Amino acid sequence: MRDDEMNTPDKPLTAAQAESLTATSEPWLSCDDCFDHIDSCVDALIHDGRGLDEPMRVHLARCPACYEEAETLISLAAAGQGMSSGQGLNAFRIGLGLPVRAQTERRTGQSSV
Repeated sequence: MRDDEMNTPDKPLTAAQAESLTATSEPWLSCDDCFDHIDSCVDALIHDGRGLDEPMRVHLARCPACYEEAETLISLAAAGQGMSSGQGLNAFRIGLGLPVRAQTERRTGQSSV
């Protein structure tokens, strides 16, 4: 790589990226711990309407990979209970303190097809 290629201007962070980098992640939960408990959390959300515990809520709000896994599981579980995936996902988003979406989107803001 040439020296002039390494010295390109940095792209500024978006507001969402800056917030994500500076947001608190306490109480801390690892991705492995999240994965171990996500099934029971999704079941509780869909079947009992119980919200997420604080470590799970904080982790899912900060970890895009685990968030996406949770969204997938919620969509599947909601369909299995005769709910629309949108209803389940909106309950999940409300529990995380995220805005409810009119259509299914990824966290990046891109519409999924």
